[in-house]
Order: sequence, then structure tokens, then C-alpha cells
Amino acid sequence: MVVLAAATLAAACASLARQAFRTPTVELQDVKIRALGLEGGALDLVLDVYNPNEYRIDVTRLTYTLLADSSQVATGAVTKRVTLDNRAHNGVTLPVTFTFKELLNVAQVMLKTGAVNYTVKGDVVVDSPFGSVTRPYEGKARVENGALLRP
Repeated sequence: MVVLAAATLAAACASLARQAFRTPTVELQDVKIRALGLEGGALDLVLDVYNPNEYRIDVTRLTYTLLADSSQVATGAVTKRVTLDNRAHNGVTLPVTFTFKELLNVAQVMLKTGAVNYTVKGDVVVDSPFGSVTRPYEGKARVENGALLRP
């Protein structure tokens, strides 16, 4: 009976702790082209991740889907551990590769409108003092035609 009461109390505390956990916010800060070629290319998605909690947390996995307007450009996951300082903005860079076909889709939109609206979304898995927590995120940015040409 004591074991059952202790287990119930532990579960209740864990539940309250998870409710006290505040989900980090993710903004798509920049899209930087690293390489372009006949097969495709590589870019860096620069995210601004704000940790609103009073304690640091470690991101252990971050999945992403990158959309240019409504076309999917890339999808993947990063499993490199990143520490997010408490109550601070933290820069996180996601390396992304894409194919020539995906590049053509983005180029067509860019030629029509002079800019591309990017969306990056996925799930972030963090280790907190209360255990592992998975939360969805979404960030958006608009990249003007000339911005992609800078080094």
C-alpha cells in the first residue's frame, strides 16, 4: 500500500512538473545558402530558440520540415545535443541539403514574386529537470531575392 501511494505521489509530481515546463519558442531567423551545384545544394537554417524556463534545458533531437511557400524543400532530424540557457535566446543552426528539383521549385517562386516565404516546423525533444519532453514548433521567415545572393 505504501509503495502504491509513493508511486501515485511520484506520478502526480511528475505531471505537475511537466505542466510547469514552458515550451521553447522557435523563430526562423535566417536562411543561408552554403553551396549550389548541378545536383542540388546545402543551406543553413538559423533558428532563434527562446527558453522561457527558469532552468537550462538540453535539446536532444530536433526534427524539421522546410517548406518554401507550400513546396517541401527538405526534411530531416538533428540529434546533436544543444543546451538552451534559461530565459535566453539561443541560436541553433540546422544544416539542410536539397536536390536540384527542390531548388527549381524555389527558384520558380522567387522569379514570380521576388521573395520566398519559408516555414520550418517539426518537433523538439528536450531533457529538462522533469524528464524528456517533446513539443511541436513552427517558425516562419520571408527571404527576399537579393538576400540569397549574399555570402
